[in-house]
Amino acid sequence: MSEVRRPIDPRDFTKIPRIREIIKTLPEEIRVCSKHGEEVSIQESDFSLNPEPAAPFNRADWVGCCEEAIDKVIEGVQETLELIDRAKQTYVDELARKLEPEHTGKIVAIELGTNEYFVGDDELTASDKARASGHAGALFFLRVGSPYAHRLMTPRQ
Repeated sequence: MSEVRRPIDPRDFTKIPRIREIIKTLPEEIRVCSKHGEEVSIQESDFSLNPEPAAPFNRADWVGCCEEAIDKVIEGVQETLELIDRAKQTYVDELARKLEPEHTGKIVAIELGTNEYFVGDDELTASDKARASGHAGALFFLRVGSPYAHRLMTPRQ
């Protein structure tokens, strides 16, 4: 099987971890080439010897069995990013004033296809409410009153 590589613009290197997570959520018929059965992935080159503040690698590529498979995954990633942006905007424009301050600190699950929302104490509760209502699409989670669902903290010393 031949391997096709398409370079990723260095300006997009910081997006690679997020893109990888999105790829995992794409349906198999998008992630896996229907002709060859191969998954599309992202591969970075060896670590860069460049002392400048930059990514720890000097090249990254989309890798797949054919151009069509790579195109399909890139399109799926772009569509998902657009849906996420739309869900965030829906929260800002419509949901924030409905949910804050009564539900501050709770999790809101926004169904990416319809922008319907479900509030719960955590992601599981919110997603269970969405599934019980018949929603099978992807869900985007935010903490009410915050732009994020989670936060990273270090232990106090």
